[in-house]
Amino acid sequence: MKKLIFFATLLCLAACGGKKSDIPSGMTEEEYTLYKDLLSSVNSVEQEFEGVTTMTAEEAIQIVTLAEQLFYDYDPMGKDSATMAACQQLKDRVNTLRPNLLAKVEQMLPSIFVDVANDADHLLEKKEFYPVYLMRGDTLYVDIQTERAATLKIYNADAKSCLLTRSGKSSYTEKIRIKNTAIYLVEINPGQTQYASMNIRYTVGCIEHLKNLKTVQQEQVEGKAGDFLVENIKGIKMQNLFEEPRKFTLRGQLKAAFSGNYRGVVAIQVPSGASDILYSLRISTNEGDRHSDGKFHDNMETSYKRVKMLGLPVYESHNGSGLIATLLGENAPVREEDAYINLYVFYDAGQARKFQDGGDPAKIKYNIDYSKMGTQSCNDRIPTRGYKTVYLGFLNERVRYNNYMWLEAVSAVPNTEYFKPKFTLEE
Repeated sequence: MKKLIFFATLLCLAACGGKKSDIPSGMTEEEYTLYKDLLSSVNSVEQEFEGVTTMTAEEAIQIVTLAEQLFYDYDPMGKDSATMAACQQLKDRVNTLRPNLLAKVEQMLPSIFVDVANDADHLLEKKEFYPVYLMRGDTLYVDIQTERAATLKIYNADAKSCLLTRSGKSSYTEKIRIKNTAIYLVEINPGQTQYASMNIRYTVGCIEHLKNLKTVQQEQVEGKAGDFLVENIKGIKMQNLFEEPRKFTLRGQLKAAFSGNYRGVVAIQVPSGASDILYSLRISTNEGDRHSDGKFHDNMETSYKRVKMLGLPVYESHNGSGLIATLLGENAPVREEDAYINLYVFYDAGQARKFQDGGDPAKIKYNIDYSKMGTQSCNDRIPTRGYKTVYLGFLNERVRYNNYMWLEAVSAVPNTEYFKPKFTLEE
C-alpha cells in the first residue's frame, strides 16, 4: 500500500532522465522522463494492488484521488512505430488501471470503516453526544461497553427524531442502515460517572461520499422548553433594583454639626424569589469624582452570559456560589485609598430607623456577617433570607472629611434556563 500512497508523488517527479542515446526516436528528454517515471509507477502499483485485501479510509481516499489523477497521452508526430507502440501500450495500461482501482475500492467499501469515536478507556461523567454526517446507503456501527448500566440513543438530528433507545444494560452493539442523508447523533447517558469502551464508526455506500467526508461541529446555544434535546438547568436572572445609581453625601462629623448628616439609610426592595442582593459601592473624598457609569447591572449580566458560555451556569443559592464571587470580582469598582465608611446591614425596619435617628450602632441589632467597618469602595452580596426589604446604613466616622458615595444594586433571582446542542457541517 505504501507504493499506492506515494503514487501521486511519483507521477509528479521530474527526474533527470537517461542519456540522450537511450531516448527512443522522436521523444524529447522531457517526454522520456515522464514515460519512464509513469511506467515505473504503473508497474509498482499493479504489483502492489494485486495483493491488497484491506485498506483504511485514508488509504481508500488516496487511491480514489490517485485514480482520478492518473492520465497518460502522447503526441505521435515524429515518433517511429516502435516508440508509438510503447507509448500506446503504456496508455492502455493506465486506462485499464484507473477503473480497476476505483472498482477495487468500491468492492471493499463495506469493510472500509471511518472512525467517529474509538476509545477503550473513556471517562463518562455526564450525557455525551457523538454527531456524524451520514448519507443514504451508509451503515452506522456502535459498540459500547460500560462498567454499569447506561442508556444509548441514536437520533436523526435533522428530522429531530429518535431512531433507537436501549437502556438497562452495560453492553450495546448496534448496526443501522441509513435511509436518509442527515446529521445523526449517538447519545450515551452513563447515569453516573463510570468508564466506557466506545467504538463508533461507519461505512459509506458510495465512493462519492468517501471523497467528501464531512465533520460535524457541535455547540451549546440557548433554547426554550420543548426544543429538540433541550435541557433545563438552574441559572440566575439579574434584576436592576435602582432605576439609576443612588448618590448621596455623608458629611464629616464636624461639618455635620452645622449642616447635613454623617449617616444615611437606603432601603432596598427585594424582588419575589430573589435570594441575594448584589451591590457596587463607590466612595470618594472628592466631590468632583462622585460619578457612576450606571453599568453595574449590564456588566453583571454580560459577565454571567460569558460564564454560561464556559459551561458554568449553575447557581447555589444556599452558599452564595462561587459564580457570584466570580461575577462581583470581574466588576470591582475603582478604589480611593483614603475614602472609607462603616456599612451596616439591617433586616428590621425598626432597627434601621434607630440607626437613622442617631442611635449608637453598638446598641442596635445589625447583621454582623455582611456589615463592614471602615470599608473602601467594594462589591459584595447580601443574602435576602426571605425578607422583602433589606436596609443599608452608612456612617462616616471621619471628623473633617466628607465622603461622596454612589450605590448600585441588582438582585440574583434563580430561574430555569434552557440549552440545546446545535450541529452544523464543517465546510
